[in-house]
Amino acid sequence: MIPHLLIPHAAARDQHDQSLWPAQVPRELPHLSALLPLMSVAEQVDAGPECPSMPYELVLAALLGLPASEGQIPWAALETRTTGQPCGWIRPCHLQVGSDQVRLGVPEQLDLQEAESRALFEAAQPYFEEDGIALRYVMPHAWLAMGEPLRGLTTWSLDRLAGRPITPAVLHFSGHPEALRWRRLQNEMQMLFYAHRVNDDRQQRRLPLINALWVTGAGLLEALPPPAPQVQVENRLQASALALDARAYVDAWQAVDGDSVARLLAEARRGTPVRLTLAGEQRAITLVASRASAWQRLTRLFASRPSLALLDTL
Repeated sequence: MIPHLLIPHAAARDQHDQSLWPAQVPRELPHLSALLPLMSVAEQVDAGPECPSMPYELVLAALLGLPASEGQIPWAALETRTTGQPCGWIRPCHLQVGSDQVRLGVPEQLDLQEAESRALFEAAQPYFEEDGIALRYVMPHAWLAMGEPLRGLTTWSLDRLAGRPITPAVLHFSGHPEALRWRRLQNEMQMLFYAHRVNDDRQQRRLPLINALWVTGAGLLEALPPPAPQVQVENRLQASALALDARAYVDAWQAVDGDSVARLLAEARRGTPVRLTLAGEQRAITLVASRASAWQRLTRLFASRPSLALLDTL
């Protein structure tokens, strides 16, 4: 198998669309800086802010043999090995409601405990069942929903929306025949959670209130896909990118460069045909390195080769 390293959030932008860390200095990422000139661009996937899925999700779905329609990648079905029925993740979340916009808080920053999540789950479950949606507790920050109202539902990646303003079209499931049902459920959950004892306790502890549920990763798998190619998904940049924590993001990138990228560089230098996918918020670029002939090595000296500047195009 060809080693393939996929790095989501290889570039990240803040609320003003400025690079969280414009990595231009070779000494900051020495292994990536040495690896990129050995590679050439093989594929590019564009998926800007109007796309419900992140670019890395589209790439990964294709690699795993999943349906890769935008906003309809069946992550919940894959991760729970559920086949033959539509399903999706229900994520407890915090909506920050302002005078002119609504923002989705970063779920991982909620510090939601299992007892809290189970209490909210038990309160919400009967409402979902009344609408023909089976709800199963899986983990504190994710419950599994199953049923026909999820069929064909376009859902937005939390990586795309966390910490960002949410448009009414996204919030209200515009364009789906079950939009009214989902909007009603959203409203019921907001009212239900508003007076729930879990939020009374969280308010006393000065923690963000759980005031909404978010549907994501919905889709249908008729059968589980065959085993995937050898691909390593490097997720260490995600938390700091979503939190817009520049210092932690720099530290995470340098840690990734020091081991995952360093190992791929060593393989490339041994002549192993390796692949690297760097993904940001706008696009994912896949590069390949293969054993080069003497003539290819010579022509590389005079050709334009990828560099760290590639990160700023993501």
